[in-house]
Amino acid sequence: MKPTSAAIVTVGSELVTGLLVDTNTAEISLALARAAILVDEAVSVPDDSDLVSATLARLIANVDLVVVTGGLGPTHDDITRQAAARALGVRTTRDRDIEAGLNQWVKRHGDPRAASQVLSQADVIEGARVLPAVKGTAPGLVVPTPRGSLILLPGPPREMRPMLETLSREWGDESEPPAILRCTGTTESDVQLAAQDVLGGRHDIALTVLAAPGDVRVVLFDRGAGAGTLREVSEQVARAIGRACYSTDGSSLAETVLRLARVRGERLATAESCTGGLVAGALTAVPGASDVYVGGVVAYSDDVKTSLLSVPSDVIARHGAVSEETARAMAEGVLAACGADRSVSVTGVAGPGGGTDDKPVGTVWFAVSGPEGTVAEMRSFPGDREVVRIRSVAVALDLVRRSIEGE
Repeated sequence: MKPTSAAIVTVGSELVTGLLVDTNTAEISLALARAAILVDEAVSVPDDSDLVSATLARLIANVDLVVVTGGLGPTHDDITRQAAARALGVRTTRDRDIEAGLNQWVKRHGDPRAASQVLSQADVIEGARVLPAVKGTAPGLVVPTPRGSLILLPGPPREMRPMLETLSREWGDESEPPAILRCTGTTESDVQLAAQDVLGGRHDIALTVLAAPGDVRVVLFDRGAGAGTLREVSEQVARAIGRACYSTDGSSLAETVLRLARVRGERLATAESCTGGLVAGALTAVPGASDVYVGGVVAYSDDVKTSLLSVPSDVIARHGAVSEETARAMAEGVLAACGADRSVSVTGVAGPGGGTDDKPVGTVWFAVSGPEGTVAEMRSFPGDREVVRIRSVAVALDLVRRSIEGE
């Protein structure tokens, strides 16, 4: 019988102490969502056998499917197998075939005491189905429970993913992929309210809003609406949000800009100061960007602004490096230097130092130069250096998007 409820447990002291960020939960949750299996709870627990056992015992009694990652490897803190066996009240036995395969790994260790730890990965919970290790050495296990199944997967994502793909094929793909609308230059609350106005009281589509500096995502999950209705509603939500919504298929802002430029047959260039090449990095991170993006200049010092971007030294002397005039000159300079059709420039005070009363930290000037001429815009961003730079990249790309679209 197919499970209808699930829980995810990530095991590792490195997760609860902040030494490592848990990405497994997100991947597993998405795989379960595609199979129309709802996750009731997700929890991270340290490498404490008693706590892991108690957590699993509680979840096994309350949900159909419990998926666990971590604690299956060859070190002293890999305690998940034994803790899971204790939660189920069953034993573990040594699988001789797995053990034989692990012997080659034993030979690689200089300390003879490592052998017992490596071979412990061959211990299998009574009644379990083994998921062979595709990467790494730790196999996964699928163990029957009174309500359904307990699944144990390795913690390292590269080892976990092949097993998750196998399980995903078994679970099936019953739910439509979520519709992901991406927005910038707006707030989480504004897009949430716009989406809720469209959704009204309907229960066949679920809404989640995810926010990060310069990027707000509206995620619409199919809960019985079907592909056609989900697509229609997502388009309605996009219209309700307005120009701030730049993508209805999950495409990033850089991907959207490159697509628009490609359709127009335009080539792009960048001139950056405070962002230090992050705008160029966002564009070139997209495969195939080379047919649109021709290049850029990171002009951090005033000398580079004048020598490579042809910014007149008297412009910087009169108005400063962070100014409308300098931003305009940078955009026009890189446009000419790279032989591009459209360019964007960024110059600002990212902090933590360098601010003045007239130009406090967070002051950033942008300019876009293209066939229609050059336009400049100033923004003032709150937050630390990292946030100022991230928001600056988003604004720079969005100004290019709007420029190409005729705003």
